[in-house]
Amino acid sequence: MRAAWTGRIVTAAMLFCASPAAAQTCRAEVGGEEARTYVEQCLEVSPATRPPCNAENACQLIWDEIARGCALLGEDAPDFCSDYGE
Repeated sequence: MRAAWTGRIVTAAMLFCASPAAAQTCRAEVGGEEARTYVEQCLEVSPATRPPCNAENACQLIWDEIARGCALLGEDAPDFCSDYGE
C-alpha cells in the first residue's frame, strides 16, 4: 500500500515539474524582441510540422530546436546557426 502511494506521489511530482507552467516563458525571460528573434530563427530551421517555436515556451526549448534544425541542415544552415553550435 505504501509503495503505491509513493509511486503516485513521484508521478504527480514529475508531471508538475514537466508542465509548461513550471518553466518561465521565453518572452518573460529575455523580452519580446529577443524572443521574437529566436522564434523566427526556430521557424526558419525547424523541420517539425508542429515545432516548439513559440515565445510562450521556455527559451531553452526553442534554442534546442534551433540547434537540432541547424545540425540537420549541415553546411546549408543559415549563419545564425553558428550561435547554437556545440
